Amino acid sequence: MSSDPGHANSVSGVWSDSLAELVTYRYVGCQSIMHDRHHAEGWTPMRSHLRAAGSILAAPLAISMLDTAGINIDRLYHLGLTQIDVQLYDPGLDVSRLHVIGCVVREARTQVFTECRFEDADRPGRVIGAGAANWAIVGVTPDGFEYTDPGPGHDEGRDVPTMVSAFELEPLPAGGFVLPRLSPRVGTDTLHHGPILVGLEHSALQAASAVGGGPPVLQSMSTRIVRAGRRPPFLWGAQVLAAAGQVIGCRAQMSDGSGDAIAVAHLSYGRRV
Repeated sequence: MSSDPGHANSVSGVWSDSLAELVTYRYVGCQSIMHDRHHAEGWTPMRSHLRAAGSILAAPLAISMLDTAGINIDRLYHLGLTQIDVQLYDPGLDVSRLHVIGCVVREARTQVFTECRFEDADRPGRVIGAGAANWAIVGVTPDGFEYTDPGPGHDEGRDVPTMVSAFELEPLPAGGFVLPRLSPRVGTDTLHHGPILVGLEHSALQAASAVGGGPPVLQSMSTRIVRAGRRPPFLWGAQVLAAAGQVIGCRAQMSDGSGDAIAVAHLSYGRRV
């Protein structure tokens, strides 16, 4: 999802003055096309840096979904992203290319509702998951919007940065992550939703992995962005809420430098044996 660099800030992230430096979509390599006002689709190469040991990661799924939604709605509105949900029905470790089939469910007076399904692009009809995103309308997009293709992403290789390091997150000794400052890569005035999602997921994955019993397999991630991230440093942490049977439930939170919550996520994992 992209916008003209001169556009105004959204509630959940700034359109960077140097959009070419924003890492979110370039790292994932999602590329989308629009069919009509309410329908679009996109493709993402699911390389090893977009996976964990047990399944595809939620953040690249969400980012791919938001890119496909954005090609429909960014040309119409300035939007604040408020809710992101991802459901994974299949670990998808053998999926080499993701196909995102997206639609705008409704354009309401103050909100826009979008959803998608995730398929294996090389096996049409194989649905591996679904997603949804809700957006608050901040204003109308001025004329001149152009979708910026983020490119194909990183090729496989040892020189590809991990997702955590690419989004400038630093691990904390006791678990979780910190982002010391804003930058053109993650947002110059307001933190972009990409690092928010990455930090929440990797904090939860840390916590779930510590339970043991095999690599966690993502089942769902439900995220609420409750405030704009403008006051670094930003902190992420997670806790295990339940680890009964084959299910691990986690809660992750991101806060700003004053301790105010920016985003909260609940994640459910199965165990891969």
